[in-house]
Amino acid sequence: MNMHKSDMWRSGIYRISRDLIASPRLEIALANALNTLSSLLPMRHGAIVISAEEGEPEITACSGVGHDSPSPTPTIEPKTAIEHIIATGKALVVPDIRKSDLFKAALRTSLDGNVAATFIGVPVKVEKKVLGALWIDRAETGTASDNYKEEILFLTMVANLTGLATRLNRNLCRDGGSIAEEQQAEQISRIGGKPGPAPQTPKTISWIVGESPALKEVVKTAVIVAATNSAVLLRGESGTGKESFARAIHELSSRRKKPFVKLNCAALSAGVLESELFGHEKGAFTGAISQRAGRFELADGGTLLLDEIGEISPEFQAKLLRVLQEGELERVGGTKTLKVNVRLICATNRNLETAVASGEFRADLYYRINVVPIILPPLRERDGDIPRLAKVFLQRFNNENGRDLDFAPSALDILSKCDFPGNVRELENCVRRTATLARSSMIAPSDFACQQGRCFSSLLRKGADCNSCNTAINDLPPGNRVSVGPPASAGTTSGPASTIGAPGLTDRDRLINAMETAGWVQARAARILGLTPRQVGYALRRLRIEVKKF
Repeated sequence: MNMHKSDMWRSGIYRISRDLIASPRLEIALANALNTLSSLLPMRHGAIVISAEEGEPEITACSGVGHDSPSPTPTIEPKTAIEHIIATGKALVVPDIRKSDLFKAALRTSLDGNVAATFIGVPVKVEKKVLGALWIDRAETGTASDNYKEEILFLTMVANLTGLATRLNRNLCRDGGSIAEEQQAEQISRIGGKPGPAPQTPKTISWIVGESPALKEVVKTAVIVAATNSAVLLRGESGTGKESFARAIHELSSRRKKPFVKLNCAALSAGVLESELFGHEKGAFTGAISQRAGRFELADGGTLLLDEIGEISPEFQAKLLRVLQEGELERVGGTKTLKVNVRLICATNRNLETAVASGEFRADLYYRINVVPIILPPLRERDGDIPRLAKVFLQRFNNENGRDLDFAPSALDILSKCDFPGNVRELENCVRRTATLARSSMIAPSDFACQQGRCFSSLLRKGADCNSCNTAINDLPPGNRVSVGPPASAGTTSGPASTIGAPGLTDRDRLINAMETAGWVQARAARILGLTPRQVGYALRRLRIEVKKF
């Protein structure tokens, strides 16, 4: 197998595995996986056939040709070949279907009866049990010298993934669940929760870590809101956990047994967004080789999270508004009106009020989604939560990498004094980066990037506070940064303001010089150093510098 094909198929296996677990409806998952397969192999037609079991119907997903039904019938329907694969449990290759007895009946009723085609089929298995078959054909005549080993190997891997997804889906459906709910349970477990096997509504959101008053207030609001079907708008800085709260609201609601579906609206064109949300019919546009359900359909009865709602284009806002008002939609390229019952949660870090005032966001859509606004606090306002979150992230790192790292108390003190403009996401990245590079099992203050002059988080905070600041990070002199490390050795002031950024000075010296130049007014010193007053206050306490009062 050449390297290009190997890389393409390796990527294809990942995409197909993602397709197979992305939808709570098995027939949709199989159809999406088959669509991906058609982009990887030179095939005309193809299908995945899952045999019927007791209490379970037969499922067939087709690609390449057919009518406008959800499961179109292919031009060549190789029933005998499929039965042969299922009965033998072995792969089947027919270089020219016109010369095989397995296809005589199919070719008599086919419009493609005179077309030379090669057929390749493999069994769909799980733990040696044959569940069905996966087959493709292509318009070319094979010869005795052709080698189909690569195609058979690749199709067998796809078939094995299909078998696992089928068994998981059937087991969950017997228990009244779905693949989407299983994914939610895994995600909640990773966040730190303990969801029980019984689908009882939890009284608290135990999987969101934090004990600060600011966080508790938001949790309390989320618990109240979850008991209703009102639309929710989650607002806050990037990285504050908007998706985690959306999941929490879903899990606390009466819709918890139904799917939780999410879509990030950022960087999607209006056409792509319409197809993703509303779905499309086969042939609606180039590349639409089969019918596909949209996120609204997949979330029917459950919850739909539209992240970065402030980024959608004005032309799509009107289409979205109609669905929210009427609860009805049509797939792209379709004429049938579908009814959906979805609880909508939107999330954004944009100032939507400013966007409405400037005409970038429709006022009527704003009022539709902004029924219950919940503002998530940034991490710097969640007193005491940073050490708790850091321990959770470090434990997660240990579990994933087979390590046994821990924080020294002084290391947690360092983290507690950081601003983290990227909030929870930045804290997790900081913990992972430090744990990866730690030289011993006990993480010390010296292990942090900020103690080595490699952390520019404070400059991100400065950029958020000063819209006119366009200075590149690498262009700022060392004197414009105050370390967030532990107290340095005592030093003496270095003189007038002209020596604030002089080389060789300690962080303590620079800070004292700036404070003296500013008349011991923290706001003025912050402007001199290019920091925020909050950061200067932290640095004064950390370096144990007594503020002079006049």
